[in-house]
Amino acid sequence: MALSNLIRWGGLAAVIAAALFVIADLVVVVLALGQEPAQGLLVRAAVSGSAGLLLALGLVGLYTHQAEAAGYLGLVGFLAAFIALWLGQENIAWAALLANVGWALFGVAALGARTYPRLAIIILIVGAALAGVVNLLLLAIDFGGAALAFVVGVGAIVDAIFYAGVAWLGLSLFTGRVGEARRLTT
Repeated sequence: MALSNLIRWGGLAAVIAAALFVIADLVVVVLALGQEPAQGLLVRAAVSGSAGLLLALGLVGLYTHQAEAAGYLGLVGFLAAFIALWLGQENIAWAALLANVGWALFGVAALGARTYPRLAIIILIVGAALAGVVNLLLLAIDFGGAALAFVVGVGAIVDAIFYAGVAWLGLSLFTGRVGEARRLTT
């Protein structure tokens, strides 16, 4: 199988991973509204293993398509997001924050590379930034009861926005509706 086909299939992996995470986040929102945020987080944790693996494969495909044009910023963003996916099993809050920064940098590099639809990249960046704010709140403040349910619910909605961006990028890559990476001139 040609490398270009493997990269393309990475786009499909990103779409499937994003769909799994959005479904899990919707369950989190429903359970948070019912004042059961811990149960929602258990559901999300159950989905995270397989969806995380698919997201890692998708991220590799998304990055590989634009690697040269994205430059060092794209590489740093890719590495931060990729490493955070694997660290997530050890320390979920800090790994999530690292992933948010990595995805935001990845998105900024993608804007410069002009390899994906601009609106999809903006949704990805906004989603990653908002998720980072929610993760900082969860790290900094000890929420309890209804406040925890609210923050977890908001976090799930923000994650759904982020994963909509990931899915759009992945779909663009899988269907071949991506821009050619602009060449860097030095």
